[in-house]
Amino acid sequence: MKLFALSSLLFGQASAFVPSLPQTQITVQAKLASSVRLNAAFLELSSDLFEEDEEMIPIAEAYIHAKYKQVAASHGHAVANKDDVREVLHSILPPVTPEELEKEEEAIIKSLLSHKQNSPDKIDEDDFVKSIAKNSYWRDAGDIVVKELMYFDSLHSYYKTGKAILNNDDYDELHENLTWEGSSVATMNAKEAEFVSAVAAAKRGEPLMDDDEYSALKEALKKEGSWVVNRGEDALEKRGLKTFMGYLHRVL
Repeated sequence: MKLFALSSLLFGQASAFVPSLPQTQITVQAKLASSVRLNAAFLELSSDLFEEDEEMIPIAEAYIHAKYKQVAASHGHAVANKDDVREVLHSILPPVTPEELEKEEEAIIKSLLSHKQNSPDKIDEDDFVKSIAKNSYWRDAGDIVVKELMYFDSLHSYYKTGKAILNNDDYDELHENLTWEGSSVATMNAKEAEFVSAVAAAKRGEPLMDDDEYSALKEALKKEGSWVVNRGEDALEKRGLKTFMGYLHRVL
């Protein structure tokens, strides 16, 4: 089991933990002024998401497109197959129990395969994006959880692979939006974010570090009095709002 590469930022505070992400071949440019392919469909299908946060719609769309391309390319595929799609779903659904995750994955894949343009060997990219817009877990989780999830996953991907999921503008806008919301995700230091990412991945059955590394990191955070190891509620949870951390606490 491997630890993703955050060693250079282990003692960084929030400002150091928000790098300017480089452009890569998998980056998807998607702004409201220039992207028209799926924005309207995404908005229509995800009517419970981003109703008062419309600037997040093209960012969410860009994120899903990029995840599709990233995973497909990692397996040498120009078009994602059923297994690739399952891998994408593992990382973009909220941190739920393995049973809940498997149930939602099966439902999404079954729906995709019922469409004539899809087969187990080829899942159409645009159709996949639409399916995520209709995903019940995203809708039920709500805006904050989805934004926090995209932020965490973008960081994880960058430090693990060196490749950006979102372009610089989208990444900065997402971080600014979460900061304005009062999200703890946007203000965690590097060690806290590393710990939370490791716990979330472990709950998906994809551990990022071995037991000794995990224990050492947890002990260091305890000594610092970090709230993340004590499963304490963040400011948004205390206000009764759903958060990424709240989902994670639920499955611990």
